[in-house]
Amino acid sequence: MKILMIGLGSIGQRHLRNIRRIMGDDAEISAFRERGLTRTFSDDMKIREHISLEEAFSITSYGNLDEALQAKPDVAFITNITAKHIECAIKAAKAGCDLFLEKPLSDSLDGVDELKQIVEDKGLIAFMGFQNRYHPGLVQIKKDLNENLYGNIIAVHAEIGERLTTMHTYENYAETYMARSDMGGGVVLNQQIHEIDYICRLFGIPDSVYAIGGKAGELEIDVEDNASAVYSIKSGTSHFPVYIHSDFFQFPPTRKCKVIGDKGTAEVDLIANTYCRTIDNYAVHYEKFQRNDMFINELKDFFDSVAYRTAPEIPLSAGIASLKIALATKESMQTKTIQKIVI
Repeated sequence: MKILMIGLGSIGQRHLRNIRRIMGDDAEISAFRERGLTRTFSDDMKIREHISLEEAFSITSYGNLDEALQAKPDVAFITNITAKHIECAIKAAKAGCDLFLEKPLSDSLDGVDELKQIVEDKGLIAFMGFQNRYHPGLVQIKKDLNENLYGNIIAVHAEIGERLTTMHTYENYAETYMARSDMGGGVVLNQQIHEIDYICRLFGIPDSVYAIGGKAGELEIDVEDNASAVYSIKSGTSHFPVYIHSDFFQFPPTRKCKVIGDKGTAEVDLIANTYCRTIDNYAVHYEKFQRNDMFINELKDFFDSVAYRTAPEIPLSAGIASLKIALATKESMQTKTIQKIVI
């Protein structure tokens, strides 16, 4: 299989390492590297000194996307900055590439319909990179919901907080894509988008959102550094609230989800890798689970979809839905009004 990596920053290199783990030398890998950065990362996000990415992983790099596509790759990984996702995905799709698209799909809806149409017309596989769906605690919640263990859902609370200044210790935080509006940054599109996705997966699409937040701290960024949103999700003839908070300040980092039902509650800690529920006092610590397992599993599902031409586990429609919800969240913060969500 011929694979083109469009962007090889930290997440692109994680996928690159995992592709080699899964496929070994069966993958012929090339890369379009617009910024031409030479950093090579390890699994724990440390810089590997004096290591050439091209040599270590046997890849060919291009400085021009059109030239890279002339080599006729089978698959393109869209792992560059958010603001360039759609532009590059459309070019790759027009060239006939199946797509793995990192979250978020984009920072606006510009070009989204065009990409969707190309994917449909050409019968392409388009898979969204929302790896948290593969966390065992969230998988357990999905099973519990299917068995109606919690009863009627009363509310859901989710939280993600991490200090922006220490996320990428190898670079100036103010120059990262997360910190810059021109690159598609901000806590909603870069952190909360994961919670939005798995909430939709577990409970369905919200029909409205009210959010507050913005730039509250002293970070040298031009995007929001915190957001607190309440989403309304219909259940039968009533609605229940889903509260999601995200910020660029908390240390140590936190990422949790609590489900409250009229029969009991359940809580997942996605960092401590624990799950507990009150219905039967069940609790588990996923001691053997490693964060990279989620990335491995999503790649396996993606490559299975490509090989067997089956519907993606996380389709493009999920990326479009989460993007629309995220943009509605940002609009609500800016206008201080309830925003209807239409997918």
